[in-house]
Amino acid sequence: MKKISDVSGNFSGGRRLIFCMALVSAFIIQVDFARAEDFFNFAEYKLGTHLKIPKDEGQKTEVSGESGLRLSFRDADLRGYGDFSESSSVWEEPRLGAGIFLFKKSFPTSIKIGHNSYSKSLSKMKNPSPPTVINPLAKSFSFAAGCGAALPTLSSTRQPLSCSLSLKPDEKFFPVQLAAESFLNEDKEGGVFVSAKYELGRNIIVQPALSCARFLLEGKSTVLKKNNADFDADYFYSGLAEFSFHSPLVKVNFFSGIQESPYEVNPFWFRIDGRTSFKSFLLGFSYFAIPTAKDSPKAAPLIGGSSSVCRIVEQASMNSQVLFLFDDKNASSMRIGFSALENWKVTPTNLPVQLNTAKIRAAASYENRFLELRFDWTHANILISGEPPTKSSRPEEYHSFGLSSSFAGNLARFSISGSYAKYPPQYVSSALKEIYSADLKIGIPAISLTGKGGVDLTMKNGELYAGEFSAGALWSIRRKFLRASIKVELQVPF
Repeated sequence: MKKISDVSGNFSGGRRLIFCMALVSAFIIQVDFARAEDFFNFAEYKLGTHLKIPKDEGQKTEVSGESGLRLSFRDADLRGYGDFSESSSVWEEPRLGAGIFLFKKSFPTSIKIGHNSYSKSLSKMKNPSPPTVINPLAKSFSFAAGCGAALPTLSSTRQPLSCSLSLKPDEKFFPVQLAAESFLNEDKEGGVFVSAKYELGRNIIVQPALSCARFLLEGKSTVLKKNNADFDADYFYSGLAEFSFHSPLVKVNFFSGIQESPYEVNPFWFRIDGRTSFKSFLLGFSYFAIPTAKDSPKAAPLIGGSSSVCRIVEQASMNSQVLFLFDDKNASSMRIGFSALENWKVTPTNLPVQLNTAKIRAAASYENRFLELRFDWTHANILISGEPPTKSSRPEEYHSFGLSSSFAGNLARFSISGSYAKYPPQYVSSALKEIYSADLKIGIPAISLTGKGGVDLTMKNGELYAGEFSAGALWSIRRKFLRASIKVELQVPF
């Protein structure tokens, strides 16, 4: 009990800013309730607590969490979040943010200041590597350009202080939908993003976008140094061109980027994603390549804006799906999909080599108004060619099976999932590794309560190697001017 009270004391004493913000919002609401509706949306308080029981006796239970408050106004958004632990007496890793929204009816303008996070085009410039996760039943095929500035959230990590500006003129002033964004952070990194969107006809959209940014790159890793490819920290520029064509029959997204480099060659990369459909059949594909990889140091085919090395030099994938619709009152459907991915990747070793690997995955799902069932099968990290220079650099091949289901009733919602993965021995001295996982989630909408629990087991040669039990609960309330959520999570390794 003493430990919990200590944490509570640290929590209340280290968050005076949140307390003041709550008082201000409460005062605004109570002084003039009717007038508050014109400019005040809601106040939202969030609290998350994590408890980890030690595996070994004599160790202390780890208590940590995060909390914060958000004040949403008609033309502004104020947020403050921070972490706390049992040993802290102050608010750790504060994440503050403020957004201002102007000229909404004529020339929408958004200004965001704080520990913001960024996505969309900026993410591709920071790390051009294509995703290696393939989903045989993927439904969406989106295109998102710009810097994607977002104010901090309860679970976000602390980012450098930055300021972003977004302009989206009303369509009545221009024949196309224009958007312009920019950002600048405390590390003197910045960028400009411009895009246009034009509708050629019904459900036919063309969207080009151009981006330019400056990043602080650091190249002092051990691998780069041993390959004579290390360099002093400096600012380098990056450019990105994007184009999207979406129609009911064909959808294509094209990306092409160039990154200024400390080496003789400025790396160039491109990626194309496409999808076409005919009645109940859907076919998608993706291709990524760095044509300049042969002229760059083997250990660093391309270094993105985040200073991370893009080790994938070429990758291709395809996805096919078939949809079956049933004529019943529950709107039932079945979807079957298959995906395959192949890539060439440079190993992060002192003597880097390229390995050619593949991944295949199949899945099937059944859905209706109340029930959803899904089965997944995966065979990943299949080494096709290339000789790993070290044992640790060899891709860890595995087979996995997954089964999940969910049911939505009038009083509660249930979901359960389980998976099994098998890692065959890669060498004579290696052990057979197996991983089991099971999760259960129950939601009760009437009282805004959601509970979950799960267990993960790792076996080696049939013996328990590691395990963990986890459980959690989330309770939330939503009122006209007040929102709140409290989350508790428990981890018990064994």
